[in-house]
Formats: sequence, C-alpha cells, structure tokens
Amino acid sequence: MNEFFKNVLLFTLIPLGIFLLMCVTSDEGMLMAGLLALAVVAGYFIIGLILIIANKNLVGKAMLLSSGIILLVGLSICGIALSGISVIR
Repeated sequence: MNEFFKNVLLFTLIPLGIFLLMCVTSDEGMLMAGLLALAVVAGYFIIGLILIIANKNLVGKAMLLSSGIILLVGLSICGIALSGISVIR
C-alpha cells in the first residue's frame, strides 16, 4: 500500500468513525457530528491548500481528497439522518 493511500485512509476513516459514534449516541450527538464535520472539512481543505503551496504535495493532496470524501459521505449521512429518514438506526 503506497503512502498516499495510507494518508487518505488515515485522514478519512478516523473522523468518519468519530462522527458515526456521535451519531449513534443521541439526537444532539447527530447535530454536533454534523457541525463538527463542517469544521473538519473546512480545516482539512484550508490546511491541504497550505500544504500544497508549501510543497508538501503528498499530504496536501491526501487532505484535500479526504475533505471531499468526508463532505460526500459524512455530511450526506448526517443530513439524511437529521431529515428523519433513519439510515443509521
């Protein structure tokens, strides 16, 4: 497994696992997971851009890709769960 794929898995699966645990706990946890996901996606995106500018291309690209994956998977699941369609339970 190459280093880029390891970084993408590390930067993606750890926050998604934390968000899933937060969503399982309660309705307030679901709301907080959505807000935390927004902050993590914004942070990953900004830090990824800074790292690419600073010539740390491997980690920067991994963070940008991870922010997109979290945006796609995490926020869509939280949005579906908050709208009342029970996917997680």
